[in-house]
Amino acid sequence: MLLALALLASLHAAPADSVTGKWQLTGDVMGNPINTTCDIKQTGAALAGSCVNETGAAMPITGTVKDGVITFSHGGDYQGQALTITYTGKLEEPAKLKGSIEVKPFNVEGTFTAVPAAAK
Repeated sequence: MLLALALLASLHAAPADSVTGKWQLTGDVMGNPINTTCDIKQTGAALAGSCVNETGAAMPITGTVKDGVITFSHGGDYQGQALTITYTGKLEEPAKLKGSIEVKPFNVEGTFTAVPAAAK
């Protein structure tokens, strides 16, 4: 009975490589600092949630996890121009995600690091 309960509990636990949780992203895109908090929910290979930038604007995200590569995007605005910001990275360790940022339609790139956000 105890073994059955342990197996059942393990089926509902988040996978070891899950990115579910609140992450603090910092980085740089062409000299422009990035400081964003993202609340990510992983269901299988699908990612959803939202990111909040320094101005407090919340942006819904969508993305995927495939072959260890985590990709998610959200919209944005730069001086009235709609844009899409895409983050692509890998978990370097359970509590650290590193990768690249691509901003369309400007075709500029940068890098980011994400760690679990501190509880407030």
